[in-house]
Amino acid sequence: METKTVERVVLIGPTGSGKSATGRLLAMQLHWRFVDLDEEIMRISGMAVSEIFAREGEQGFRDRETKALESVMRQRRVVVATGAGIGERASNRELLRTGSRVVALMASPETIWYRLLQGAVSPDEIGRQRPMLAGSDPLRRLRSLYRSRAAFYAAADETLVVEGLSAEEASARIAASLVARGLLPGDGAGTSSWLTRTRHGPDYEIVVGWNAITSLPERLSYLQLPKRLHIVTDDTVGSLYEPPLMTALQDAGFEPLVCRVPPGEGSTSSARLDTIYDWLANRRAERTEAILALGGGVIGDLAGFAAATWLRGVPLVQIPTSLLAQLDASIGGKVAINHPQGKNLIGAFYPPHLVLSDPALLMTLPERQYIEGLAEAVKHGVALDGGYFVRLELNASDLLRREPVALTKAIVESASIKSAVVQIDEREGAHDERIRLNYGHTIGHALEAVAGYGQWLHGEAVAAGMQVAARIGLQLGVTPEDVVSRQEKLLTYLGLPTSLKGVSADALVGAALWDKKVRGGAVRWVLPTALGRTAVVSNVPIEVVREALVASGAEER
Repeated sequence: METKTVERVVLIGPTGSGKSATGRLLAMQLHWRFVDLDEEIMRISGMAVSEIFAREGEQGFRDRETKALESVMRQRRVVVATGAGIGERASNRELLRTGSRVVALMASPETIWYRLLQGAVSPDEIGRQRPMLAGSDPLRRLRSLYRSRAAFYAAADETLVVEGLSAEEASARIAASLVARGLLPGDGAGTSSWLTRTRHGPDYEIVVGWNAITSLPERLSYLQLPKRLHIVTDDTVGSLYEPPLMTALQDAGFEPLVCRVPPGEGSTSSARLDTIYDWLANRRAERTEAILALGGGVIGDLAGFAAATWLRGVPLVQIPTSLLAQLDASIGGKVAINHPQGKNLIGAFYPPHLVLSDPALLMTLPERQYIEGLAEAVKHGVALDGGYFVRLELNASDLLRREPVALTKAIVESASIKSAVVQIDEREGAHDERIRLNYGHTIGHALEAVAGYGQWLHGEAVAAGMQVAARIGLQLGVTPEDVVSRQEKLLTYLGLPTSLKGVSADALVGAALWDKKVRGGAVRWVLPTALGRTAVVSNVPIEVVREALVASGAEER
């Protein structure tokens, strides 16, 4: 049964529970409008709330509140922060139910009073700012209001206890709850799926669809996997998505348990791999039971390598939560951990049983992590499909806004491009087709190793690496100048780095010799010959590489 999406998120809760601060951040995250109902009342009336109470009493304020609410409830894609007493009237309670998801932000009266005191000069000032708390004992009044309105708050669609949470954390959890339940409108983004055929493992389906995460239990059942599930995620993703996904899986009859690791590139290590092995051993994980990789590229690599090696291989399901992983890293069966000498040096080719990519998950992705993923999309356009590159240029602003249709289409196109390449050259064999996907990665991987893993995000390093590769090609007469300039213009517009300022050129050259594409001691450079076409060139003179690095801002040392 298809889930009905919502057009409004309404925050209710006691005064001082953080509805306005949380609502503003949530609206920014969803790219929706934000309305603070009290501010809307003040804007329309030209009076402060305290002045309305003084002139018209609580009844007059409630009349204005209802009128403002009626107007707001006709708007679409809006986050609304209400006053604490919005539920005093039955008509208001009915209005809140119309195409909206009502979320109650809750904290104890004592916690709220402490918060209010931190932002006020005196208790009297709190009474002036919040007329319902005016009087000789505002805390007692706060407790009384809390009790009288408790039933209204309890009737919300969702309750979030905000004690100990920042506004940023609260807004992220609300957004994740909307996503996990398939409640965010996709504007007709739709779902695409296709089968990737392999010679060294099972054929597997790639699914890309807005709100596709809600189909996870059904798809796992279709694969006839055992009910016990071993989910590997990181602390950041787990704190957001573990509660709703665990509930959905349990409701479908599955028995999921979660292993969390710290977020970031540092977790792609033998130490973290041993942590997962120990967890699987303690659970007595069996060969037919699946490991679910819930996270970005780091989790996909780490959990994927664990799946490839535990009991000589168990089923793997990739649920990528980053843009980079959805359009590139989760597809193709590469799984690995890092070695101090280089990135992804210890790994395997291990196809998953399913890749389930939901672009709505990206609404909770921090901006920097989202932007880095766009580098891989640009890579696919420059190296493999010039038409796709042009479409990226045309839709760049929509992609930056995470517009559902443009975002879903880009992920589908990138995933399709990579899938097609992988089916031709599954393990970077004699075809030399898959190596084209490594455009920008030679210097990108070297940059990550030289700077220290985590200093540059992978996509950022690839963006800078693409620009170096294009400059090498330009010097060799392989790459046209307009390819170099158009690539740099698009990368810059998307907010991706193209400069290597502060990095040693000598160190990058040395690290590049550890690249996985080295054969016979020579680096095989993937260089663009036109938009959508590349050549693999070996034995590029070190002087040419150094000159391209310096031209990209690297230091001559």
